Amino acid sequence: MNGQRKGRMPMKKMIALLCSAMVIAFLLYGHFSELSPTQKQPYKVGVLVANDLRLVKVDGLKARLREMGLIEGENIVFHIENGESDLTDLTELGKKLLLGKPDILVASGAVEALSLKELTSALESPPPVVFMGTLSPSVIGLVEDTLRPGNHLTGLNNYHYELTPKRFELLHRLLPEIKKVAILGDTRVPFFEQTQAGLYQASQKMGIELSTYTLTDVQEIQEVFRKIQEAEEEGIVLLPGFFLESHTEEIVQYALAFKIPVFGVYPQDTMAGCLASYGMSNWNQGTQSANMVYKILQGQNPGKIPVETPDRIIFSVNLQTAEQLGITPSQAVLSLADEVIDDE
Repeated sequence: MNGQRKGRMPMKKMIALLCSAMVIAFLLYGHFSELSPTQKQPYKVGVLVANDLRLVKVDGLKARLREMGLIEGENIVFHIENGESDLTDLTELGKKLLLGKPDILVASGAVEALSLKELTSALESPPPVVFMGTLSPSVIGLVEDTLRPGNHLTGLNNYHYELTPKRFELLHRLLPEIKKVAILGDTRVPFFEQTQAGLYQASQKMGIELSTYTLTDVQEIQEVFRKIQEAEEEGIVLLPGFFLESHTEEIVQYALAFKIPVFGVYPQDTMAGCLASYGMSNWNQGTQSANMVYKILQGQNPGKIPVETPDRIIFSVNLQTAEQLGITPSQAVLSLADEVIDDE
């Protein structure tokens, strides 16, 4: 009997060992549960950006994914290639991303998305592509249909094309005394001609004289502003486009020197000195796009994920710029602004 008692494990010791095993199992589960049941390695995300300004979209993407449990360096890694404003490099940079065999590719805008689509469409099993904000993706050929994209791409329509007439209208309402407005755009941007037609129609209803000036090179900015000054333009509306986006600060500096208010595209344009802007911020484009990236990494088919529209469009006004220009925006319209930049 004594020998049998000695061979048995005391009950207290057995309970302690079981508790320890449960704690270890819990800790291991907590570590590995961040990965999906079939995921053995961190997700690999390849990101193509055309310039430094669009890195804000990437920051928003990472922040939102982190909220959903995808932590950079733990269960997700990012390979980012930046064209640094040289569009001729995008194809080669896209090839670099593909060499890393990513689980998903992310394009920060239209030019990047079109480049990645061209690179991946010929592949037998192309990686999914999510675009973090482009204008009219079905019309520029990224997807077949916004409700059912039908291929390996989906993403966010940032409504740049649709919002252009509204920007013109808001400038008119902010400064109703203005009668001559210059439209500043880039002929290389999709819908350039269609945008002109819509703006001229709106200008006729408002009784405003409208003139269009185009920019495709930084060397042209000074000459364009000489023409704008000679024509005695009283306001400027920026059209969306990669080149203007990259040189908004230079454009604003010329406009301030000539005491001409500028209406921009992004909230960041207002921060750069535009009188106002109306559009979706780069940060919000990144955070909203993260939801689609997450769905695809969890196994959903991108061809069945509808292209999304903006969750939030921001009307931003810079009263510091108004003071520099010596103008007083309409208080009634100012009260509608989502963001107001002021000294106070």
